[in-house]
Amino acid sequence: MAKIFDIKYGNDEKQKLDLYLQDSVAPLVFYTHGGGWWQGDKSKDTKIFDSLFSAGFSVASVNYRLADKNNPYPAQLDDCHSALTFLQQSDYKFRKDKIALLGASSGANISVSLSIETGYPTVSWSGQFDFKGFLKTHTAITGRKAVDNPDPDKGSRQQSYYKWLLEKLFNGDLSRVGEATLQHKITSKTGPVLLINSAAELAPVMEVYKMQEAYLENGIEVDTIIFPGDRHALGYADDALKPTIDFLETHLQ
Repeated sequence: MAKIFDIKYGNDEKQKLDLYLQDSVAPLVFYTHGGGWWQGDKSKDTKIFDSLFSAGFSVASVNYRLADKNNPYPAQLDDCHSALTFLQQSDYKFRKDKIALLGASSGANISVSLSIETGYPTVSWSGQFDFKGFLKTHTAITGRKAVDNPDPDKGSRQQSYYKWLLEKLFNGDLSRVGEATLQHKITSKTGPVLLINSAAELAPVMEVYKMQEAYLENGIEVDTIIFPGDRHALGYADDALKPTIDFLETHLQ
């Protein structure tokens, strides 16, 4: 195993990635971390990397510019696209013809966006997709950072935080959410997908169903798993890893 950390794919301090390479030339899983686009790091989900590596995959984990007033959408997507292109053109040893995408939470949104562009198979853990629809149906809710919300109702806190995330991602310019809403971008060239979510979590399950419908309408393979309860992304990792690896094995090996 070769571990290569902090590989630069751009000039910004955040534009770095880590590689976990098998001794043999193996398929690559390109992993995008979550954190609401504004926090998180490429090194935080090593348990997932270990499981993917044990299943025979090489892994790339990418950092990207986090959302702030200087780096609103689409800086995060642009960075991950650049990192993926960098790897495709690099001399690092992995199957350049066998690449899949995996993301958690906001990372799942980025991963699915990349799949729409590249056609690579993708696994989404708790991705947020219908930004425009969410804002249209939540006009009365005030966006608040999760730790600043005194509302005792967990569902209301989740909706408030989702709105805060979008306000931060777009630096307050919510007129741009339409360009980042994904179900309308699915085409026949989009890669197959495994959508995983919980029934009552931060990422609204109805957004998963809208994506599922869009994939089916375009004749694209889509598998959907909905867990009971309100676990979000890494919160259900132990249950999601096996179907994730099964999906990746089907499409990469």
